[in-house]
Amino acid sequence: MKLRYLLPVTLLLFAGCASKTDRPSGVAYDFWLAEKAQEPNKAAKLTLKEDTEAAKLHTKIKIADVKFDDPIIKGDEATVPTTLVLKDFSPLSHDKATVSFETKMQKSDKGWRVNMFETKKALYLAVGKSYAQTLGKDFANTVQQALGDSGEIQSIFKQLIQGIQKAVNAENKTN
Repeated sequence: MKLRYLLPVTLLLFAGCASKTDRPSGVAYDFWLAEKAQEPNKAAKLTLKEDTEAAKLHTKIKIADVKFDDPIIKGDEATVPTTLVLKDFSPLSHDKATVSFETKMQKSDKGWRVNMFETKKALYLAVGKSYAQTLGKDFANTVQQALGDSGEIQSIFKQLIQGIQKAVNAENKTN
């Protein structure tokens, strides 16, 4: 009698413990948790080339939180919409920043893996955009404090930020 219940329970246990490498979002989650903990060795094991040096992020990128949306799977490739909350992002105010990009995934003989080259490219582009905006705001606030409140100064910095955004968008279109 007990054996009759043992088989379904065992099957449920195996199904519930299915490898995270079967799902792009599971691999992305583990990868970004390792990056958040600043453990590039663990993160590297979830990448295509398993290269620890390539898995290291810039030292200024400090992850406070990670969020995902549903992956988009097309054959052996997938993208996982990813949002990182970065701490101590602003050089002057030390505020947090939120950057959104796609974690690029590829299926390998070991299951889903992070395509580190493509993911870093997407991440650094998103970080660069956000940093330019943050730096512009910080600079504008500093100048405003030094010179007083002036609509003309704000207009100049808005134009500067728009110019940077246009340049980044043009770069995105060429890639």
